Amino acid sequence: MFGVGFVEAMRAPFQDSDWLRKFVLGGLLSLVPNLAMALLIAEQVPWVLGPVLFIFGLVLSWVVWGYLYRIFVDALNGQAWHTLPEWVNWKVYSSAGLRVFLIVLGYILLTGVGLTGLLSILGMFPSGKNPEQLSAVVLLVMLAVMLLYGFLPIAFARFAAEGRVWAAFDPWALWADIRALVKGDYVQTCLAFYGLWLMGNLVLGWLPYVGLPLVSTYSFYVMVVFARLFGRMIGVEGQKALSSEDR
Repeated sequence: MFGVGFVEAMRAPFQDSDWLRKFVLGGLLSLVPNLAMALLIAEQVPWVLGPVLFIFGLVLSWVVWGYLYRIFVDALNGQAWHTLPEWVNWKVYSSAGLRVFLIVLGYILLTGVGLTGLLSILGMFPSGKNPEQLSAVVLLVMLAVMLLYGFLPIAFARFAAEGRVWAAFDPWALWADIRALVKGDYVQTCLAFYGLWLMGNLVLGWLPYVGLPLVSTYSFYVMVVFARLFGRMIGVEGQKALSSEDR
């Protein structure tokens, strides 16, 4: 079941006759915030322009997230795939992307606090210079990132259902969603997403000059595919869970 849906989702974007332009634009919009952040970290811009560059990159990232959220919600609502959304209504995209950003930021902070507490209990924070301890910390961080990637689509679906950011943090509703959704196909989808995203970044990132643009475009494509895949899966499985409860 997972394999069929996965292959379909990988091929679906190319049904749009204008897919190349939309992917290149999405890749460029994803690239600019990364470049802006890199320049700020490297202190390659005057300090006066720093806040302006930061805000500009942040707004562009909201536009991209809003675009991906549109794909996710369309799939969540069972809409058939015909074409990729047009790059219009940037104000709407940025507004939705801001809310998605707040949800992601909230869970990053919660994950950071929880992970720091766990490492402190295990006596692994701060990690010091012990290579074995540092490796264990890196492994735990990667595991936390994987779990976060797998959980966020469920939080986005809860936000989409109720239209409130705080709904994405409702523990009882989220726990019910997790129990209904997290099964074999969902776990395979999470692992496929993380594996493809990580592999593409590692392979393409080493290429000189063109590595960063290719990584941005590839990552955007992967996000489009899995926004569609997670949306369909959560929508279908959620309806099945509701039907079973009604019976």
